[in-house]
Amino acid sequence: MTRKEQKEARRIQIIQATLDLFVERGYYGTKTSQISRRAGISEGLLFHYFPTKEMLLEELINIGLEGMRMPMQFSAETGLDFFCQFTQMLFLHVGKNPFIAKMFVFMGHVVRAEDIPEKLRNQAASVDIIAYSRSWVEKGQTDGSIRKGDVLSLSNMYWCAIHGIMEQYAVHPEIPLPEPEWISDMLRGS
Repeated sequence: MTRKEQKEARRIQIIQATLDLFVERGYYGTKTSQISRRAGISEGLLFHYFPTKEMLLEELINIGLEGMRMPMQFSAETGLDFFCQFTQMLFLHVGKNPFIAKMFVFMGHVVRAEDIPEKLRNQAASVDIIAYSRSWVEKGQTDGSIRKGDVLSLSNMYWCAIHGIMEQYAVHPEIPLPEPEWISDMLRGS
């Protein structure tokens, strides 16, 4: 492993330890000494990579935002196909990397938590995936693949189901993820 690869591996190790602690204890409930201990490094080395705890928070938010933008890269023939394809891809990746499920928990907390600096809370709320998904619900209602009903409510229902599953998987990874079709079937037109 090259020096550059070692540095990146250490950086990822710190980010994963931080995410675990922020999910378990919250931002203010987590001390940098706990992060360094969980990452298996000295606190001085932690500060070499991330000079402040807020910089770690911001890095995690940026990772979360990148993940939240992922559905926007999908294209599909029908509205329902969008939700089917995204759910299938998400569950496949979460099964291989539980970090993704923890990011759902973390981002949900960041948007609501008053212990997060307002600037970062607003940054985390800058991607509204529920509003984005409305166009796919509308498309699905037009092409008949998605049931009739309030577009925003249907989009919200889908994302609440996804978020709830991710929260449970973050805490109980031994419970298998549901079949992706079960989730998209909530939206299926008759």
